[in-house]
Amino acid sequence: MFDSFRFKKNQVLSYRLLLYIVLCSTVFTLLGTSVQLWLDYKNDVSDIRNGMQQVEGSYVNTIAASLWDINIEHVRIQLEGILKLPGMRYVEVSETSFGAPDVMVNAGYMPQDESLIKRKYELSHEVDGQRVRLGSLTAVASLEGVYARMKKRVLVILMTQAVKTFLVSLFIIVIIHYMVTRHLQGLAEYAREVDINRLDQELVLKRSKNRKKVDEFDMVVKAFNDMRRNLIRDIAERKKVEEALRQSNIIVENSPVVLFKWRAEEGWPVSLVSENVSQFGYTAAEFMAGERVFADILHPDDRGRVLEEVKDHTRAGAEHFRQEYRIIKADGSSAWTEDSTVVNRDEKGQVVGYMGIVMDTTERKKAENELANLRNLLQNIIDSMPSVLVGVDGEGRVIQWNKSAQEQTGLSWDEVKGLTLEETLPELKKEIGELLRTARKEDVVERNKVPFSEDGAVHYKDVTVYPLIDEQSGGGSVILIDDVTMKSKLEEMMVQTEKMMSVGGLAAGMAHEINNPLGAILSGVQGAERRLSPNLKKNQEVAAELGVDLGRFQVYMERRGITGYLRGISDAGRRAARIVRNMLEFSRKSESTRALYEVREIMEKSLDLASNDYDLKKKHDFKTIDVFRDYEQDLPGIYITETEVEQVLLNILKNAAQALSEKQFSKQERPSIWLRTRRDGDYVRIEIEDNGPGMPEKVRKRVFEPFFTTKQVGVGTGLGLSVSYFIITRNHNGEFFVEAEEGKGTRFIIRLPIEK
Repeated sequence: MFDSFRFKKNQVLSYRLLLYIVLCSTVFTLLGTSVQLWLDYKNDVSDIRNGMQQVEGSYVNTIAASLWDINIEHVRIQLEGILKLPGMRYVEVSETSFGAPDVMVNAGYMPQDESLIKRKYELSHEVDGQRVRLGSLTAVASLEGVYARMKKRVLVILMTQAVKTFLVSLFIIVIIHYMVTRHLQGLAEYAREVDINRLDQELVLKRSKNRKKVDEFDMVVKAFNDMRRNLIRDIAERKKVEEALRQSNIIVENSPVVLFKWRAEEGWPVSLVSENVSQFGYTAAEFMAGERVFADILHPDDRGRVLEEVKDHTRAGAEHFRQEYRIIKADGSSAWTEDSTVVNRDEKGQVVGYMGIVMDTTERKKAENELANLRNLLQNIIDSMPSVLVGVDGEGRVIQWNKSAQEQTGLSWDEVKGLTLEETLPELKKEIGELLRTARKEDVVERNKVPFSEDGAVHYKDVTVYPLIDEQSGGGSVILIDDVTMKSKLEEMMVQTEKMMSVGGLAAGMAHEINNPLGAILSGVQGAERRLSPNLKKNQEVAAELGVDLGRFQVYMERRGITGYLRGISDAGRRAARIVRNMLEFSRKSESTRALYEVREIMEKSLDLASNDYDLKKKHDFKTIDVFRDYEQDLPGIYITETEVEQVLLNILKNAAQALSEKQFSKQERPSIWLRTRRDGDYVRIEIEDNGPGMPEKVRKRVFEPFFTTKQVGVGTGLGLSVSYFIITRNHNGEFFVEAEEGKGTRFIIRLPIEK
């Protein structure tokens, strides 16, 4: 059959096309089959997973309720319903208690194959607001049926696709040979025979003469013949260019400048260059042969600028222009050059090329750069300073403006030159004006932490003024401004740090020491109630084996109060959970969101938190302290950040308890704390007083200093009261002070403003 189409030995393209078509069709067939099988598999598996979701949504709660009511028959009916879902093979319900799981009810059979989808659902029932865990529901589905259906589909699809692929491939290869392959071989034979001495021979393909439309092969033949004619013309032109180049090189070969002639095309191809281009490490042959265009040797940092300048001069109608730029030498180094270019135009005024001379000016440029660097040395030093530096003359007008000043104000040197400080730094004009008047006495003056508003936030700066003693300055000054906003933010971070330290003594200890046994207690109570229930089948079976009447035993438990004891244990556990929940609410990070609160509520909540802060290592316990409350009625609410004020009150109460634990009391006196609230003008006054050992005067004066502590190493950090002072005075615009005498107790007083 192939001989009838005149296939030749060396026409391997036809055989390759046939092979590629078969391979491509096979690949697409396999891909299509795989996609179809995957979609079918995915749909089947999706049906099974939907069934699993239906079990969770429709059966779990119903089974749990039936299991709680010990209605085993209803549970069995529900399991039979689950087995009707797609792919479902086995379902069981297990009871879980202190021992191993106990299978109560099952349905179906456990598949033996490995292609399984297994899901386990927890069964729980809500009793008195608490979730009681009853057991688990296990559902098992098999993919065996899915795989069987997929095997049948694979055989059918592959058989039909294989037959179709073979017939289509055979038909395509015959058409490709007749319309393409034989003509490609004709083109190859012509290309092998053509050379520079036989360019007059045209390319003609053996094709039907009755064709009326031009196709791609006709276009290729025309392109070959056009190329042949262009080669003939280009060879003639090249000979002329070579002669012109030889003559120009004789003229300029000993000149210090390099002669270039560029075509007005992309990249500026070189049509003429003198031999002395070798001073840059290149040869004229590289440019003339088109191996390198002039744009290639332009420095990357200057290339865009040079190209744009040439376009601008050309559009402006310039006949001559000069440029300065760097070029990259052959050894990779750069050289500064200066060129003088003439624009060549045709009769219609269109630019056809450029001609110019290029001179190496590296040494001259180096000298100019050294002079500029020397001139700018002082300015660079000033600009490198991270602080804002502003120089002013005797009249207060700006004579120096560094880079930091420009970045922080957004004003350049050209915009501020000669302006007054009030115009350039209006937010600091008052402070700087006072400092300048003081600095005229030739003293260095400074002011720390000057507040000002920027973008709606408060920032702080340290301002220092240095007088200029140079007579030419006319009594001027240098102003140095440092942003210390971050330092202030670090102080605010101390608040959160101290709070987390407090939470470490409260939440961590309470959660660890209470939650773990609390969970065991509640779980044990729930398990005991279920094990004692006469309605549970398992209990009935065990009781029957032992000869115990569960009904009478239940009556005994009621009369002896055992059931009440169990309920009491549950109530105590819930109360303990509420205490831990209060700890966790306090430990949440404050977002400084203020709200209206009653002082009484904050005081009581803080006291409740402090009462649970017992630690054997701290040797203090609020259970041994008498707390007296003296709250004024109808006090107005105050806008505060709840957790921050709680932190302050908790810290004072803990310090009071620790101080009381260090004092030896007589039989007539007991450790006591007095809590008082009063209306004090436009403030709410809070007093916390104890009858502890008090403190000496030298300690009282330093009590709010950071890191000052009278406690032993490892017991306190000295940050508690300093952070508390920061919260009250800075965050809440209040007042915080202490009254104490040695041996006569301590009283902390907090005044918080009543905001209208």
